[in-house]
This record gives sequence, C-alpha cells and structure tokens, in this order.
Amino acid sequence: MKKVFLILFLLISNGLMAQENSTKSSNPRLNNPLGITINFGGPSILLSASMDYFVNSNINIEAGTGFVGFFSGVKYHFNGENDNKNWTPYVGLYLTHIPRITLFNSVPPRTGLYIPVGIQYLSNNGFSFGVEVAGITLKDIGGGTNVWGGLKLGYHF
Repeated sequence: MKKVFLILFLLISNGLMAQENSTKSSNPRLNNPLGITINFGGPSILLSASMDYFVNSNINIEAGTGFVGFFSGVKYHFNGENDNKNWTPYVGLYLTHIPRITLFNSVPPRTGLYIPVGIQYLSNNGFSFGVEVAGITLKDIGGGTNVWGGLKLGYHF
C-alpha cells in the first residue's frame, strides 16, 4: 500500500511540475498587452510618447503625441503568435498630423502617412525596445515619400 501511495505521489508531483513549466513558456505580447513608450523620431518627427495595445499576438494598435504633432496607427508583428518569441519584425501604417507651427516662422498644418518597417524586442517582464525605418508622406512638403525612422523604449503591463 505504501508503494501505491509513493507512486501516486510521484505521478501527481510530476504532473504539477509539467504544468508549472508550460505556464513559463508563454507569449509576452499576450501576457503584457498594454504598453507605454517614449519615441525618438517616429511619426511625430521629434520626441513623443505613446500608448499601445496588442489586440492579439500579431496586431498592435498605437496612439501618441509629441512635441511636433500626434499620430495613431496599427502594426502587424510577424511571428508574434509564437510563444517565447521576444524579437518580432513588424510593418505598420499610421496617420500623422503636424499642426501649424508659429515659433520662428509660420508652417502650415500637415497630415500624412507614416509607414514603418522595424523590429521590436518585448521581454517577458515587460521591457520593450524597437527600431524602425519608415516612409513618411506629408502634405505640402515637396510631394513624394521621405525616409524617416525611430527608436522606441517602453514598458508593457
């Protein structure tokens, strides 16, 4: 009888250990969906702050404001559905608006698209880092698409 209890104890404890290990291998985008970020460069041209949210492990929506303008958009993270995948490449589409600037000279308001291609690191404890290169089209700025980019540091809850 003691041997039966010992075998049952070992099986139950082994099952509990397997469950504990499976919860450790989880997706950081699903565990920490809401984030705050400081952007250097990016859709509002200079320094900005933004909030983002992972709707699912691939789709991330973001909105923010900076010294020069505000923006909102969506990013698609490739391979975001893979557990324990901290680095994910992404592509996005943002609408950006830069209001009238009148410090030293009058610049008309501009609206355009910001189309980033980048990579993001999201740690299991919430720290995030990203770098991107983007095309930006702004109305009344010589037409065409200009190359821009950004650096992002943040934390996800």
